[in-house]
Amino acid sequence: MKLQQLRYFAAVYEQGSFSAAADKVNATQSGLSMHVSQIEKRYDVMLFLRSSSGVTPTETGRAFYAEAVKVLAAARHAEDRLQSLSGAVVGHVHVGLMPTFTRAVLTPVLLRVAREYPEVRVSISEAYSGVLAQGVAEGRLDFGVVPASFDVDEVLLSRNMGEDRECLVCKAGRELPLVEDGLRLREMAPLRLAVPGPGNARRNRIENYLNVNQIEVAELLELDTMHGTLDLVANSDWATILPGILCLPDLDGRRRRIVPLADPPLYVDYMRIETRQRPLNPAAQAFADVLQEELNSALEMDPTSRP
Repeated sequence: MKLQQLRYFAAVYEQGSFSAAADKVNATQSGLSMHVSQIEKRYDVMLFLRSSSGVTPTETGRAFYAEAVKVLAAARHAEDRLQSLSGAVVGHVHVGLMPTFTRAVLTPVLLRVAREYPEVRVSISEAYSGVLAQGVAEGRLDFGVVPASFDVDEVLLSRNMGEDRECLVCKAGRELPLVEDGLRLREMAPLRLAVPGPGNARRNRIENYLNVNQIEVAELLELDTMHGTLDLVANSDWATILPGILCLPDLDGRRRRIVPLADPPLYVDYMRIETRQRPLNPAAQAFADVLQEELNSALEMDPTSRP
């Protein structure tokens, strides 16, 4: 069996149709159909159920996909290993990051990568978890960083990156009911709270925290723009809940006050997602390593405003 046939089969499996898979791998629909049919005929199996709306993998197809991605990953690893033996880390890295990361850790990462890996070109896309996961699954991104609450599927592989603490963010100088390790939200007057829209993975976590801990909310405002949210809370009595590392640029307390949630605290875990069939190449791995180191440093900082 040829490696190309495995790639074509995996593309059809992941895209759910021959036409979409053909676009992904830059091949013809008839060519993909022919290669998949050759596998089925040679081994006397049926890998997909065909219909006018696309394809559905059979149980045999599902089992074969699990093995196919291992082979494709091993082939990619062998190719990357050969490249690494040349001594230089080169390549173009496409990375997808949440606004949390682009505001907090991206700049030091880019400066380090430019200094330590001058032959690596970097492209960054900022989006929320659903868009990033789609970009990784479709091969447009080498990897993405999303909240650990995001559900990965059989196409994606996830790796934990660390735990962060959620904080209340409000206008500088606002009086807050502080306790030893942060802020007790239920002792505040009913909040006017800016939150992400329903499509954001953080929305359910925040609402669940508010409900479980009987925290009164006077009004909710849906905002899926990080800069807009930060500007709103800096200039009004609205508040929001954001991850600690995103708030690090505001710890001087000049425009916004940052206090971690306490009694109980609320945490968010970050994870790196990539495809199972395509392990990170040396350039992407180098970028991921630098990103992890800078994230570790950021997570060690106390996300509390200093007056």
